[in-house]
Amino acid sequence: MSTRRQDFGVTFTVNVGTTKSLQLTILDPDTGLAKDLSSTSLYASSTVKIYKPDGTQIGSTMNANFSNRSNGIMLFTVAGTNQSLLANAGNWIGEIQFVNNAGATIDQQQFNIDIKQSF
Repeated sequence: MSTRRQDFGVTFTVNVGTTKSLQLTILDPDTGLAKDLSSTSLYASSTVKIYKPDGTQIGSTMNANFSNRSNGIMLFTVAGTNQSLLANAGNWIGEIQFVNNAGATIDQQQFNIDIKQSF
């Protein structure tokens, strides 16, 4: 188990062995409101990773889908056979990354994710 060292404002909970689709609203840090992701050249693609505090990635990288671009809504799926394995139980850092059409990372935002062991 890990210790939560920082609160990123959003926490997702997934039980061990569960495949779960999650919805994340990206916020504009300047306004605190939903960020407009309508520009398909600026926000061409997005991925999600889960990390331990030491930077070790848990499971493989997940693709994120733009569900509602103008309202900053993203969808991604945590897999019970990959990210939410028993060995990965704990409180971790989730990170969503946005890449433009030139392949450059243009934004990253973090969230908390708890992978809980079921009893």
